[in-house]
Amino acid sequence: MRPAEATVYSPTTLEHFRNPRNVGRLPNANAVGRVDDRETENLVAIYLRIEEGRVVAARFRTLGCSACIAASSMVTVLAQGRTLHDASTITAEAILEALDGLPPAKRHCATLTAQALAAALASYVSQHASGDPS
Repeated sequence: MRPAEATVYSPTTLEHFRNPRNVGRLPNANAVGRVDDRETENLVAIYLRIEEGRVVAARFRTLGCSACIAASSMVTVLAQGRTLHDASTITAEAILEALDGLPPAKRHCATLTAQALAAALASYVSQHASGDPS
């Protein structure tokens, strides 16, 4: 019997898991994106406050593994302060790079958090295209 392979996380990933940034709902969010991945049982919600075309605050709530929590934390750090256009360029690859990688079996976590961010940005754009002033 072979011993189970250990999952190795980078120091950056461990730091974002142990001390996640921007956890919780954002009471005055004007953009919310959610991804509920039934296959992996991970749920990621990204909350944004966008003012004058810039992400001024980002928060997350994630029910999932340590890699999803770390990726969610990192995506909020990457998004804050960026313009809508710049925030829309944050990809799973960018999240993986910022975390100094994830094990192959956990790379989907970066994809889920990138999808949740994209959904939040899309919700904001659709609200404003319809004339909603929030």
